Amino acid sequence: MGWITWQHVAAGALAVVWLLLLLRRIGLPSRRQRRTSSNDAQVPVWMSIVGWLLIAALVAAVAGGGLLWLLGWPKLPKQAAFSTTEMLDLLKIGLAVVAGFGGVVALAVNYRKQRVTEAAHVHSLNQEERERTKLFNERFKVATELLNGDQAGLRIAGVAAMAGLADDWEAQRQMCVDTLIDHLKLPKDDNDSEVTSKIFRALRERLGTHLRPGPWSPLNFDFSGLKFDEADFSERTFEGEVIFDGAEFTGDHTSFERTAFHNVLSCHGTRFIKTNVSFRDALFNGDPPEFVGCTFERTRLDLRGSELRSRRMYFYRCTFTLSDLDAENMRVDTAAVRIEHSTLVDSTLNFTDVLGATDERGSLGYLFIEGCELTGSDVMLLPLDPEHQFVWLRDNTFTGGSVYVYEDAPTWLKIRGEEPARLLTTSTESQ
Repeated sequence: MGWITWQHVAAGALAVVWLLLLLRRIGLPSRRQRRTSSNDAQVPVWMSIVGWLLIAALVAAVAGGGLLWLLGWPKLPKQAAFSTTEMLDLLKIGLAVVAGFGGVVALAVNYRKQRVTEAAHVHSLNQEERERTKLFNERFKVATELLNGDQAGLRIAGVAAMAGLADDWEAQRQMCVDTLIDHLKLPKDDNDSEVTSKIFRALRERLGTHLRPGPWSPLNFDFSGLKFDEADFSERTFEGEVIFDGAEFTGDHTSFERTAFHNVLSCHGTRFIKTNVSFRDALFNGDPPEFVGCTFERTRLDLRGSELRSRRMYFYRCTFTLSDLDAENMRVDTAAVRIEHSTLVDSTLNFTDVLGATDERGSLGYLFIEGCELTGSDVMLLPLDPEHQFVWLRDNTFTGGSVYVYEDAPTWLKIRGEEPARLLTTSTESQ
């Protein structure tokens, strides 16, 4: 084998070294990140160069040895002295090796510069983030102090400051909104009505519409224990949890008209006193809305035209006194409305034209009235499509009042336990 074989061996080894270094330079992905940019930047330059040279020498030795093993070991000339041509070939190989190691040094230096630059950039970003967080914390402190100010004007300014901070500080937006809601739960004096109105106005402005969510729609809203007067949440979108546990609603009108609930709606122990609560054309598209242990006193709960896409709507251990639950034309399809272990006194449950199927497959809707005590109360059970719904009256106690059904009620009405005092029928043509 001639000297050309040595040249091939040297060229192949150097090609492998350069390929490895280039792949490492462009960021060939490894199994795991061994070091951070800051740690790499702290390693001395000479150590990086030596390390790369050792790697290059090792790779060159392995690659050269492999090629020699595959191609066969070359034979050295027998004469004691090399010819001029052979000396030139050896010189070329030596220069090529020196050039290769010089390239390794250059790549090591460039790689070092790149890592230092990246480390500086990361440090700059971290520093900027720390400064932003520090600024946000200072703004939060100022807004909190304003909210807790002695004068109504300061508290109004605090509402604006906290709402503006929530808009800017996405990472802690929930905390800012929780602070505003917590302020509503504090004892009030005569000067706080405008502050309360401003907080609710800030909420409405940032909860979008019933067609499009706003920037605050994904947040959770815990209104537990609050007292609402003339509350207006109409045409808003809630994508997070909405909790009214222990809250009280008063005033002539409480509106959730055309409001979209895409998560939890919880009313546990909620009181509705002398108010018209309207969920007309509302959308329930999340977890089942729950009314547990609620009190409806001289109240009309209007569910007309609302759409229930959740599995069910649940009324459990509720008390209706001189109140109406009006669900006429409510769309529930495959869901169920359950009224269980509740007490109704001189009240009305109106489920006229409800539980209707909306497609050719005959979606089923269910209404359960179970374990309830009804005194002087009427139940309107006039479904839109008697062939595709089921209504269950199970183990209820009726004292006075009437249950209104179609003449063909037995095809869809299931009664177990004590029957109603008066089961009044009407023909479908008369409706």
